[in-house]
Amino acid sequence: MRLRREFLTPVARTDVDDYVRHLVLTIECFDKDCATAYIVGKLAMDQILLSDAIADGVSLFEICDNDYQGLQKAHLILTNGRDSFRPDLGIKEPSTHAMFLHGAVFHPSIHAYRQGILNTAFNLFGGESLTLMWQDASGLAELELAELGFKKIAGEALIFRHSALRTPFSDRHPLGQEADVEALPEYEEWVMKAWQQFKEVAED
Repeated sequence: MRLRREFLTPVARTDVDDYVRHLVLTIECFDKDCATAYIVGKLAMDQILLSDAIADGVSLFEICDNDYQGLQKAHLILTNGRDSFRPDLGIKEPSTHAMFLHGAVFHPSIHAYRQGILNTAFNLFGGESLTLMWQDASGLAELELAELGFKKIAGEALIFRHSALRTPFSDRHPLGQEADVEALPEYEEWVMKAWQQFKEVAED
């Protein structure tokens, strides 16, 4: 199993949009002959360049307020509209960036490996990362999310974790979660249909 990432990034940052990278991560598995890879899942994520924004004197509120995928609400929950995290959330680790998951499609054949896939995706750009998502975005159960280190915020559907912290999942799988899935062409067809439905809903 492997992750393939796609994103565009500007050569120079001239607008608040330039501090958010829109990522699409494609999950692939090979067929039984290891000759052909088929898509078995997709993730929609945003990377918010926190430290770059702070260094450039750009307001995080303006960056998140300009986004349509829920970043505005997430920022308000985390900061009460300021440029620093709420003290009661206990986020003390350095955060150079935030990863915001706002959509996931997993073929049923890889459901057993969703935790490992997400853990890898959240750490793509290093361990100084705050991960955010709405509780139902991944399809994982509450216990599975807790094993990945996610914490709840009282009265809110937003959950968060910091990638620098140890978790029960990482303790069990220090080198990552092994996956043994033989993919079929119809798996890719299923994923692409579900992905199109997700995009249509997101664009409404």
